[in-house]
Amino acid sequence: MDKIRGSQFRKWDLHVHSLHTFINNRFGYNKENKLDYFQKYFEVLKENNIEVIGLTNYFNFTEDDFELKKFLNSKGIVVFMNLEVRLANLNRKHEVFDYHVIFDDNLENQIIKNLLAELKASIGSKDKAFNLLTQSEIEKNAVISFDQLKDKLQRNPDLKGKYLTGFLSRGHGSATSGSDSRGQSVYEDICKNSDFIIHSSCNDPSKCTDPNCRHGNLNKDRNYWLNNAKYVKPLLQSSDAHSFEDIGSKYSWIKSDKSFEGLKQILFEPEDRICLDIAKPQLEKFELVIDKIVFKNKELYLSENLNSIIGGRANGKSTLLNSIAKKLGENVSDKNYTFEDIENFKIIWKDGEENNDRKIEYIPQEYMFNLANENEGLNKLVKKIISSKKLDNKIEEYETECKSVNLRIQSLLTKYFTDIELLKELQKPEEEKGITEKRIKQYETDRDEILSKNNFTQEEKELFSQQSSEKENLELEIRICNAQKTLIENLTIQKSIILGDIVKLDDAIKEDLSKFTMEINKELIDKFNYKISQIMNSLEKSIKISECKVKQIEEGEIFLKGLKISQSNVELKYLNDLIDNENKVLEAIKEYEKSKKILDSEINNSKDNIIKEYKKYRIARDQLEKEFNICENDLKMALEFKQKNFYEEFTYINGQGSAKDIFVDNLQSNFENEVDKIFDNNTLKFNNNKTKNDLIRNFYSNNFYKYDFKIIYQEDEFKQMSPGKKAFVILKLILEFSESKVPVLIDQPEDSLDNRAIYNELTKYIKETKKKRQIIIVTHNPNVVVGSDCENIIVANQHSNNSKNKDARKFDYINGGLENNFTKDSDYVLEKQGIREHIFEILEGGMEAFEKREKKYNVKF
Repeated sequence: MDKIRGSQFRKWDLHVHSLHTFINNRFGYNKENKLDYFQKYFEVLKENNIEVIGLTNYFNFTEDDFELKKFLNSKGIVVFMNLEVRLANLNRKHEVFDYHVIFDDNLENQIIKNLLAELKASIGSKDKAFNLLTQSEIEKNAVISFDQLKDKLQRNPDLKGKYLTGFLSRGHGSATSGSDSRGQSVYEDICKNSDFIIHSSCNDPSKCTDPNCRHGNLNKDRNYWLNNAKYVKPLLQSSDAHSFEDIGSKYSWIKSDKSFEGLKQILFEPEDRICLDIAKPQLEKFELVIDKIVFKNKELYLSENLNSIIGGRANGKSTLLNSIAKKLGENVSDKNYTFEDIENFKIIWKDGEENNDRKIEYIPQEYMFNLANENEGLNKLVKKIISSKKLDNKIEEYETECKSVNLRIQSLLTKYFTDIELLKELQKPEEEKGITEKRIKQYETDRDEILSKNNFTQEEKELFSQQSSEKENLELEIRICNAQKTLIENLTIQKSIILGDIVKLDDAIKEDLSKFTMEINKELIDKFNYKISQIMNSLEKSIKISECKVKQIEEGEIFLKGLKISQSNVELKYLNDLIDNENKVLEAIKEYEKSKKILDSEINNSKDNIIKEYKKYRIARDQLEKEFNICENDLKMALEFKQKNFYEEFTYINGQGSAKDIFVDNLQSNFENEVDKIFDNNTLKFNNNKTKNDLIRNFYSNNFYKYDFKIIYQEDEFKQMSPGKKAFVILKLILEFSESKVPVLIDQPEDSLDNRAIYNELTKYIKETKKKRQIIIVTHNPNVVVGSDCENIIVANQHSNNSKNKDARKFDYINGGLENNFTKDSDYVLEKQGIREHIFEILEGGMEAFEKREKKYNVKF
C-alpha cells in the first residue's frame, strides 16, 4: 500500500503498446495463453518499477486491450488508454503526424468504444469508422484530419476534461523542435491545441536500433518546448515499446498521484513535474529529511520537498509544527501551543532513525518581521551568515591589522610628544652666535699682536693661532660627544608601548594584547639596543681620535712656546681666558643648534611616519571591501565603511566661527587629504583646556571609519524596503545564504509579508528552495500552497460536534497533493472531500489561486 505523502516522483511510460498492437507487434502474443501474457506484461512492468502506463494501440482498442487494463489495475498498475493515430496533415517532409489521445483511466470503456465508432478514418477516397478498420488499413493508409479529430473530441460531452492530446517529437511523422523554423506555421494549430509532446529518442546512441531516432535530442527538444516555443508544452520520454524487451528502456519521472488528475498537473508545471533523468530525483542525504510523524497511533508521512499545513483557526496547524520543533530541541515560546503528550510524539527520519538531536531551521510566527525591525537580532543573523561563508576570517584580519596600525601609531605618538617636550626643555643661550664669533676673532687678533712682540715670528704666530683654534674645536667636539654619551646612556625604551591603555581592558583582551605587544616590544628593544651600541661605539671612536689630536698639538714645539709666552704674559693670559669663555658660550650655542636640529628632524620624521601609518587604515578598508563578497542570485550582502559623526568626536573643538565647520566639512568630503593637515592646522580653537596636541593625539589614535553590512535585493537596499519586503529578504537570508540543508519549519510567513510579495517573491523562492531541502510550512494563504506547487498539503482539524475527527481525536490530519480531489459522504470532516476541496473551503481565494495557476500557460478544459 502506498504511503500517502502527496505528489511523488514515480516512473511513468505513457507510450507502451498493447499485446495486440496492430503495427510492428513483436510481443508474440497468443490469445489462447492470454493470462500468461498478461502476467508476463505485468512482471516486466514491475521489474522496471513502472507504476503508470499509457496502453497504446493504433486507431482502435481490442477487447483484449481493455481486459489487459483491468488485469494490470488489479495488480496495482494504473493504466491510461492511449489512442495513436496518423493525422492527414503533412509536415515539411510530407510525412503524416503521429498523434496521441490519452484517456482518463476512470473513463468507462463504453464511452471510448462509442468514440471509436464515431471517428472516421480516411482510406483513400472513402471514410471508415475506427472500430471497423482492418489491420491492413491501419498499417498502410488510414489517416484522420486534425480538425475532425479535434471537433469530435471537443463536442463529446462525456469526454470533457477526460482526455489529453499530444504529438510525437522525433523522426517519422513528428513535429520539429525549431530546427525547421519554416514549418512552424504549418504546425501552429496542432501545437496550440495539443497538451503535451511525447518523445522516444534514445538515451544511449551506441545501443539504439531505431533507424528513425534522433540520438541525444531529448534535452534539446525539452528545452525548446519549455523555453523557446510559442506554446509551452510538457515533454514526456517514453519507450514506444512494441516488445517485452523495449519496456523499461525509456520513461519519465512524473511527480503526481497515479491518476488522470495527477497527470494533468504536468500542464501547469511542465518543467518541475517531469524529470527525464535515469535515476529517481530525490534529496541525497536521507538523514536530512523527516519521513513521518507518529502520534496517537497515527502516521503522517511527509514529502521531502514542500509540506503545507492548512486549517481553520485554532485547528492545530501551528500545534503540529511547534510540536516538531519542540521535539527536536528548538526553543518554542510558551504562547505557541504544542501537543500535550509530547513524550509520545515521534519523528522518524528518512534513514529510519528516530533521532531528536538532529538540527532543523525553525522560523516561528512573525519572526521575520520582528528580526527585520531589530538591529541586534539582524546583526546576529548577518554575522552567522558571514561565519558560514568563512568571511569572518577576513574581518578578523582587518581588525588585527587595525590594532597593529594603532599600536605602531601609539609608539610614534609617544616619541613625537617626547621629542616635543625635549625641544621645550632645550635652553637657548642668551648670546648670539655671530656676535660671539666676532668677539672671539677680536680677542684672537689682540692675542696675535702680543705674541708678535714676544719674538714670535709671523709664521709661528699663525701656526700657534691655527693650533689653538684647532685644539679649541677638538676639545669642543670632545665635550659634545661626551654630552651625547651621557644623554644616550640615560635613554631607555618603554617596556610596554601602550601599557597605560592595556591595563584598563578585560582580562582576556588584556592577555591577548599583552602577548602581542610583548612580541613587538622585544623586537623593538633588541633593535634599539643594537642601534645604541653602534652610536656609542662611534662616539667613543670620535673622542679617542680628537683626544689624540689634542695631545699632538699640546706636545708641539710651537704650541708649547706660545703657551709659555701666554702663561707668562698677564694680558695674554687674560685674552686667552676671554677666548676660552667665549668658546664655551659658542660651544653651548652649537650644542643647542645641533640638538634642536636633531629634535626637529625627529619630530618631522614622526609626523611623516604617523601620517604614513594612519593611511594604512585606508589600505585595510579597501582590501576588506574587495574581498568581502556574498551573493546568491539577486540577493547580495556587501560591506561598507561609514564615517563616524565628527561633531560628536570633536566636541572639544570650539564651535564659534567657521573654523570647526570647515574642518568637519573637509573631513567628510576629503578625509584622506585632511589626514596630512592635522599637524599644521592652526585655525582651530579648543574648549576645556584642550590644545592642538590633544587634537593630534585624539585624531591619530582613532579609526574614524566603522564598517556596516549592506543588504541588497533586486538593486534595492534593505533600509529602503517596505516592511513586507524586508521580512521576505530576512527569509532569504536565513535559507539562501545558509550552507545547511536541514529541514526548514516556517510558521505563517505571510503574516510578515504583503500579498504581492507572497505571490511574486515567496512562491517563486519556495519553488526553488524545496528542490534543495525539505520545507514544512504553516499557511493560510492559497498562493503559498498553490503558487508554490506544494507536493504535500496537510489539512488540520480540531474535533467538535460540527467537525468530527475519527476516534474523536482532539487534533487530526489528512494529507495529499493538489491533484487530490473528490467528494463523498462521511461522518468525519477530513474524509468528506479531497485536498483541493479542502483548499477551496479553508483558504480564502483558493479557487482563484488554482485558476491563476492553470491560466499560466493558457490551459483550458
